[in-house]
Amino acid sequence: MKVMVTYNVETELDVANGARGTVARIITGDSDSRDDRVSHLRQLSRPPICVLVKLWRTKINRLDDLDDGVIPIVPIRAQFTLKLPNKKVLTIWREQLPLTPAYALTDYRSQGQTIPYIIKDLATPPTGGLTHSNGYVTLSRSRMAKTARLLRDFDDKLFTTPPDEHLG
Repeated sequence: MKVMVTYNVETELDVANGARGTVARIITGDSDSRDDRVSHLRQLSRPPICVLVKLWRTKINRLDDLDDGVIPIVPIRAQFTLKLPNKKVLTIWREQLPLTPAYALTDYRSQGQTIPYIIKDLATPPTGGLTHSNGYVTLSRSRMAKTARLLRDFDDKLFTTPPDEHLG
């Protein structure tokens, strides 16, 4: 499964928000999971102990017993507070993996990345919120035209309408 790191784990080693890779293995605790014999799915009661991810680019040296580029990603524990109407404060702890599926990326998430093969969608979304900046980011993610495809037609005005005069 293709994944993206969603937190700056170790920026000096390129394990940072936006880093992409592929899941190599999921390591769970013995009592944290249950196998469904019918669907062949494993249901977890807690986050995995770690997920081994083969990053596409990293500065980490090879770790013992793991392939090159494979690193363990562990859950991150964070807290936040809620102020209730009765003036009480509730503290909530959350534990989750700093990973998200990455088969598709928004233009925002793809900024600064070079993607080897890409299918681009420049059609105006239902919200109507697409600008020439969004189009530029989307079109500039691949190195060459032969490794990129457009999913469907788009409105030429995306690139022919001048920017708002108040932006100057």
